This record gives sequence, C-alpha cells and structure tokens, in this order.
Amino acid sequence: MNALMFLVIFLIMLTLVGVGIYLYLYQFLFRKPKNNPLAYINQPKNKKRIVFAGDSLTCGNMSADYTKIVKQALGNEYEYINAGVNADLSYNLLSRLEEIINCNPDYIVILIGTNDANATLNKRNKEIYQKLKNLPHPPSIFEYEENLQNIILQLKVHTQAKIAFISMPVLGEDLKDKKHLHLQEYITVLRRVTSKEYTDYLPFYELHKEYLEKNILRPKKNKEEHKLIELAMLQHYIFKRSWDSISKAHGFLTLTDYIHLNNWGAKNIARLIEDWINTNQ
Repeated sequence: MNALMFLVIFLIMLTLVGVGIYLYLYQFLFRKPKNNPLAYINQPKNKKRIVFAGDSLTCGNMSADYTKIVKQALGNEYEYINAGVNADLSYNLLSRLEEIINCNPDYIVILIGTNDANATLNKRNKEIYQKLKNLPHPPSIFEYEENLQNIILQLKVHTQAKIAFISMPVLGEDLKDKKHLHLQEYITVLRRVTSKEYTDYLPFYELHKEYLEKNILRPKKNKEEHKLIELAMLQHYIFKRSWDSISKAHGFLTLTDYIHLNNWGAKNIARLIEDWINTNQ
C-alpha cells in the first residue's frame, strides 16, 4: 500500500510539473516584447523611430531575434519598436495598424506571410489558425494579397514613414517539398504587390533559398512542425540551449523547427534592414 501510495503521489507530482512547464512555455505565445507599440504611443519622440512589424519571426521569443541585431548595429540614433505578434497573419497585422501609426514611425519594416502560407497548406492548419487567431473566415492567398495592399495604403496615407517588406524565410529546408512550393506562391504575391505599390522589397527569401541550394546535400524531410516548435521552446527556456544548438540538434542548417530561424537567419535579415535604413537616411 505504501509503495502504491508513493507511486500515486509521484505520478501526481510528475503531472503537476508537466502542467507547470507547459503553462510556462505557453505564456510566450501571447507575450509581447517590452518595446511594443503601446510603450511608445503618446510618448515624447526624441529620435527617429523604426517599427518592426510581423509575426513570431519579428517578436523574437520563439527564434533568434533580428531586431536586437539591428539595434546593436545602428546604435542609439534610433528608437526601436517591436510590433511582432506570435502566429499573426496579414489579417491580424492589418487589424492592429492603428497602434503602429500612432507611434509616428520614420521607418516601418514588415515581415508577414509565413503564417498565411502555413495556414493554407491543408484543412487542419486552416482550422487551427482560424480558431487561434480569431479569423472571421478561413485564410486564402487572395486575402493575403488584399491585406498587403490595404496595409501599404493605410501606412502611406497615415504616416510619412519609409516602408519595406522582407520576403519570408523558406518553410523547412527541403526545397522540393510541397511546403516550399506553396510558399513560393506567396512570395510571388508579395513581389507583385510591392512592385505595384512602389514599396521597397528586401529579398531574404531569395538569399535563404540560394544559401540552402549551395550548402545542403540532404535536407531534413518536412514532417509535423508543431512538436518541433514545442520541443525547441522547451530546450531554449527550460534547458537554456541556444537557438543555434537547437537548430543543429534538430538537423537544420538555418532553422530550428521548419519555421523559426537560428542566428544565420536573424543576422541576414538584420543586414538587409541595416543596409536599407542606411540607404534611406
């Protein structure tokens, strides 16, 4: 009886620990950066402001943070505002443009579309994103194009900021996989809209693809990404492993979990942004 009671207590404690870890990690999904737009609205503006807008790739708590690398490179000449929200689609970004506009930015850099592409890969993904992000209807590539146009229009009408879009990273590192072929359709849309609207386009996708073509002989085959995302978060926040070491352990060269970037990706996105800002001063 004592042994049985000990086992029951042990299992209860193990379950509670597991639940605690899950809740600890889950909070990062909804946590905004400290330098989010609400921290700057109605605050005195003493320097030029750069707004980074997008999803988890911009938010920076689920992958290497390119916004911090930009800040390190450009220094104290600017204020840096992180308007990245985990799992956001273009619809969500469009719905929260007011807070970005109210920051009175001088530069707006946008990286959006990874979740739009991922959400439309299959029916299950559509259902997950629609529920998670409170979408009024299932996402589509047609809506992505319309949202991009509306984002550009509103920012041009309501700000004097210089605007640039960054093309999305490759989904997974297998360039022959359907995920990558699907993403290419969204990249085509982004190119078309930015060209039509005379808005700057920073070609990270093209750089990423070229790097993989030159450096990967046997790409990791794409599988269910949700488990790897959770595992990457567990390793980083519980076991304090770097994104690069997680990337290597998961068999990637540039990613951590089919979607999120290690330091190679963050550094190259940052370099594109730094060059663009220095050119447009």
